[in-house]
Amino acid sequence: MSKNKVYTNSIFEKEWWLDSVAGGNWEYITIEKKNGDIMASFPIYKTKHLGWKTLKVPPLTQTLGIYIEETGAKLTKTLEREKKIINQIINNLPLGYQYDFYLDINNSYVLPFVWAGFKVEPMFSYRIEDLTDLDKVWAGFKENIKTDIRKAERKVKVIEENNIELLIAMQKKTFERQGRKFPLDENIIRNIDSASDKHNSRLFLCAIDNEGNIHAATYFVFDENRCYYLMSGGDPKYRNSGATSLLVWEGIKRASERVKIFDFEGSMIEDIERFIRGFGAAPHTYYHVKKLNLFLSFVDYVKPKIKRLLNYK
Repeated sequence: MSKNKVYTNSIFEKEWWLDSVAGGNWEYITIEKKNGDIMASFPIYKTKHLGWKTLKVPPLTQTLGIYIEETGAKLTKTLEREKKIINQIINNLPLGYQYDFYLDINNSYVLPFVWAGFKVEPMFSYRIEDLTDLDKVWAGFKENIKTDIRKAERKVKVIEENNIELLIAMQKKTFERQGRKFPLDENIIRNIDSASDKHNSRLFLCAIDNEGNIHAATYFVFDENRCYYLMSGGDPKYRNSGATSLLVWEGIKRASERVKIFDFEGSMIEDIERFIRGFGAAPHTYYHVKKLNLFLSFVDYVKPKIKRLLNYK
């Protein structure tokens, strides 16, 4: 890793974030200029998937993209330079690994990966691009979302919370209702909370009624440009209270004091996509880039089909 400053696309590529979710199993691949300054970087996370050494995105990390310094050159020169840099990154990937990346939304030029034999698939992140006019943001909500928010405002109040164990408990209740095992490492959630608190990059909200019952909890993180809706959970007993919608709205309002963009992170699950779309968020494309052996390619192919058969979300 270079000792010179590494710039990033998002919070997920920052050193402190990667330390919290990946421990010591990550590093930057960097491309330097002649003077030693870094003009491009790509964080990689080394792990194992079904016994195979794999470069993946760490838990609770939406994307790991290639940061490329802007030069202000015209498009033809920019793409020529990006192609060269991306090829250098690819050539510097560690050998003997399977590759399974989700690139940052800024990485729209992915043809060099295609030409290098990677499979490239579009994914979708839903974003509200401009938080400067909250009346306009509210006007973009679907009526059922507005109804849920108004209903929740009569039942609960929104508070900022610091006890991350409450969020973990809410998340577990959500998965229990779905008949699913809690899939996340609780210690990673605690690491994220500790690091995000230290870097003033978190917002943890709970909806609580007059009897002290917590209906739902939501957790947001910030970088310099965006607020990300990272985690949420709710008590199944109060799932019709509208509390989650209210918490998202409160998160949007508070995010508007710090950044311009609110990122829901998106989902390929239809019910979740419908909920997110209800807030007037627009889809933005980012890319899943992978190069897997035959066995992992087969697993990658059949896994979503099995999930659909089992109605597993």
